[in-house]
Amino acid sequence: MSGMFKLKLTALGHPNPDNFNCDHEKEFRSVVLWLEDQKIRHYKIEEREGLRNIDNDNWNESFDQYQKDLLSPAVNGSPSEQLNWLLCYAVRLEYADNVEKYKKAKVETPKQAAPSVVSSNPLDNLDFSSPAFKSGVDRICMLAGIGPHPDPKMRLAALAHVLKTGPHPPPTSKELPTINEPTDVLKLLFIHDLRELQCNINNTLVAVQKITADPRTDTSLGKVGR
Repeated sequence: MSGMFKLKLTALGHPNPDNFNCDHEKEFRSVVLWLEDQKIRHYKIEEREGLRNIDNDNWNESFDQYQKDLLSPAVNGSPSEQLNWLLCYAVRLEYADNVEKYKKAKVETPKQAAPSVVSSNPLDNLDFSSPAFKSGVDRICMLAGIGPHPDPKMRLAALAHVLKTGPHPPPTSKELPTINEPTDVLKLLFIHDLRELQCNINNTLVAVQKITADPRTDTSLGKVGR
């Protein structure tokens, strides 16, 4: 919780948010007094005497009354819960006093690198513009009677359409290797497309999990989220 105190104290302009220790009684009392003097200002100056005497044995009684006057729901909670509510209350007051100023503020969210899924399938690294790929496409398209085209992927699409819709007599055993070769290539390319789709789905799931696993919690509102 020390990190949460540091964040809120920094936002409120406390002079020493980095070294604040909530468990140190005198530091705790000093922060409560600072919040009342600088941010909350619920009491008149002369009414803050009980909170100002941080070395007094009756300080806790003054603090309890102060929380009741503020209608704090954490009056019976632990010191950290009580202070957290006071900080949240002070932040809300600070925002209400400077609405236009904070409306114009822009928060830059650091960009996180998209999670990558490393695949051992050689088809995922296939170069569609390589001479070897183009040569293979030329060879199987020649066997199927597909005409020339500058884009080898367009020729593959035409080949897929022909193999899917055209009538094909049962091949003889001698022709089997020749006929099966282009269909095997198409099957491999289809598998490549499926693997790419699965990788995209995996990346999306990981990104969503990162967001849902880190909600912003405001205990003073009694709910998770903004």
